[in-house]
Amino acid sequence: MNYLLHLMFSDPTPDCYAGNLMGDFVKGSLEGHSQRFSAGIIRGLKQHRHIDSYAQRSGVFKQSYRRLDSSYGLYRGIMVDLFYDHFAARNWSRYHPQALPDFAHTIYAILANHPGLVPDFATIVPRMQQHNWLVAYMRIQTIERALNFISQRAKAHDPLQSAITQLERNYEALEQDCLLFIEETLKWIAEERYKSNSPWEQ
Repeated sequence: MNYLLHLMFSDPTPDCYAGNLMGDFVKGSLEGHSQRFSAGIIRGLKQHRHIDSYAQRSGVFKQSYRRLDSSYGLYRGIMVDLFYDHFAARNWSRYHPQALPDFAHTIYAILANHPGLVPDFATIVPRMQQHNWLVAYMRIQTIERALNFISQRAKAHDPLQSAITQLERNYEALEQDCLLFIEETLKWIAEERYKSNSPWEQ
């Protein structure tokens, strides 16, 4: 769900960007996928999975999770993902040298001409570009629409009803959580680069 954060933590190459964005669309072991995906895409997929695993262990992420009403159950993880992308968009200039609108344009151009996208992800790319999702995350209304979209397609009956109120009620605390999470994750990635088995080893 959190496309923007995965892009922030990605190696800055077209294939790694694509792999990071497709992370939720590629399931199972990545072994034996060398014929299907380029080495760069596989690297991006691995980065996506490492970030997701790191987030699940993160005390800051868990703190954000606990700030949300327990009635939302496991959906709180999805909510935190989307809320963090909102704050990442609003604070983008702190962490990236390229302005967010320019960076988003770069990503859309990469995706529009990329031959290695899986079909399920490729079908949403035109909508992503048309509605400028990466920049639109700055608006609370965009986060609310995303929550409603997920809720309407969930097996449970409208499990994210009024979930946007959780962002509004905990706004400042969640923003501070997100900024701390970004800083801790960037530090962790820098340390990971020294490990031979890390997807950031180079």
